[in-house]
Order: sequence, then C-alpha cells, then structure tokens
Amino acid sequence: MSSPPPPPTSGFRKLGIVGHSKNKEPVTSNTLKGTRISLHSTLLQTSTGIQSLDLLLGNGMNLSSSILMQELDRGEYSPAFAKHFISEGITHGHAVVCLGERVNSWLTTLPKPIEQESAPQAQAEDNLKIAWRYKRKMQNRFSHSYDLSQHRSSEEITNSVTTIPTRNSSYLEVYQEINRIVEEHKDNVVRIVIDRYMFPIDDESMFIRFHYCLQRLVTQKKVVLMCLYPTGVMSDFSSFYLQELFNYVLSVESLPRDKKSVFKDYHGILHLDKIDNMCTFTMPHYDMTDRFFKVQRKKFIIEKMHLPPDLSETVSRSSNSSATNCASSKGIDF
Repeated sequence: MSSPPPPPTSGFRKLGIVGHSKNKEPVTSNTLKGTRISLHSTLLQTSTGIQSLDLLLGNGMNLSSSILMQELDRGEYSPAFAKHFISEGITHGHAVVCLGERVNSWLTTLPKPIEQESAPQAQAEDNLKIAWRYKRKMQNRFSHSYDLSQHRSSEEITNSVTTIPTRNSSYLEVYQEINRIVEEHKDNVVRIVIDRYMFPIDDESMFIRFHYCLQRLVTQKKVVLMCLYPTGVMSDFSSFYLQELFNYVLSVESLPRDKKSVFKDYHGILHLDKIDNMCTFTMPHYDMTDRFFKVQRKKFIIEKMHLPPDLSETVSRSSNSSATNCASSKGIDF
C-alpha cells in the first residue's frame, strides 16, 4: 500500500507564527516575551514603548518590521522615541543592539518603568489572596509607562544592551556583527537601534545597500529595527529609497517654545508618512493625519490637536450685541 499523503501545510506555518517543525518549536506569543498576535493579521506584535504610538501603528509594531524616524529639524525630541524603544526591550528581556552617533549618551538616561517604584509595596501584598489569572495578566503586560526623571541602573543596561563601535568600521563589518548578535539570540526578540550611521553619507550606493541587506535580515528573523536620520542633509535619492525599504515612516518636527502660540501645550508634530499592511487580506483603515505630541515626566502623549473655544471678552460682547440687534429689529413677521 502507498503511504498516506502528507497533511496540508497550514497558512499559519508559512507565516512562521504557529505550527511545528522537526527541529524548531512553534513561535507564538507565549514563547516570546513582550509579544502578542495582531488583531489585523496573524503576525506577532511588540510594543514601541509608547502606548499612544502603538495605537497609531495598529496596536503595536509588527515583528520582523522596521521603522524610520525622520528628523525634520534639529532632532530635539526624536531621541525620546528611541529611549522608550530601548527601555521597552530591556523590560521584556529582549536583546538590544545600538549603534550610531548619540547612543552612548542615550544609554545613560534611559527611562525607568513606573511599576518598579511600587516593588516593595507589591512584595508586602504577596500574602493577599489575589486571583492567579489576574496576577499573571498583570505580570505579562504588553506595553509599559516610563518615568523620564528616573533612570535605569548600569547593570540592567550592560546585561541587555550591546553597542557596536562604528568608528573605522565598514558597512560589511557592522552588518556581520549585527548578524552574529542576531544568530546568538535566535530564540529571543532582537531590537536594533541605529542613529545617524555613517553621516554625512560619502557613498550613497553602499549606504542603501547596507540598509537593503539589513532589511532582509529583519524580515527573516525575529527582529525589530528603528533608524533615526535627519532629512535635511540627505539627498532625494537616499531619502526615497529609505522610505521604500522601511515598513513604517514617521517624521518628527519640533515646535517653537512660545507661550503665546496656539501650540504652547505641545512639543512637536508627528507626521505619519507610511504604515505598511503586512500579511493581511483586509485593508485596515489608518488615520494618517498629523498628530501632536508632548513629553511629560511620566507619560509620552500623542494625540490630535483640538483648538480650544475662544472665550475672550470681545467675542462675548460681539455676540451679545448681535443678539440685541436681532431682537430690536422691526419688520419681522412671525
């Protein structure tokens, strides 16, 4: 008798989300810390460290995807996005790789999770009878809030973050080092942060080729990538190809600090230039209008701006005068 035909390959196994193989365990949200299955597709998602930004990207950043932060001006607030991204990886136990111009100064001021401040209180309440399901849900949070005034210890950073020196290193050497770190942590999520690498750009073709190879590595592994580049010193050629390679493209613009301005309550504008639809048959509707953000001590807020009503005395007097004029007018038949 002929052997029975093999079972049909599941679509989930093709995507690498669930399913079994001979020498590999299934990759699900239970086996990877800090991930969950997307509501729009079968891909796993991880948090950017900013809860309001996760909502704009579809409740999180897809695994094996990349995000490009374009600095439209001096780049004052773009490092805040990278700090939350790195700190979220440390909280979930992910492997973090950093390289670039300002990463060393960022690592000394990484924000600390707010939940860690109440650790003694949590230990004192261990004797309380709390439902084990609720307790497990609180321990496996997808996204966290951070306190910018509290910084992480150097031990946490050295155990989770790997910095790659870029001075006197070629594109090939840096790529090989990133590939080696990704292979070492193949059972974990790897977060890569690149800040202004090889700026100013001497060889545009090698610069684009490096990011093309890096994007190919990201799509094949459990990696999320964030790059920060200023657009003012880049050519149209480099800017166009970078936007084509990355899955998410965001532009950060700082606002002037003027107390009399309408935007006095906000620090900058976030432009949503590109959000990819990955592995989905439906077309999710993303609101691509510009957002305003403000960096507070314990919260990073991204929201739509609503102009407050004008309650000045001149407006109220003009409205009252118009009302009296209408009431005193003659010749109106009711």
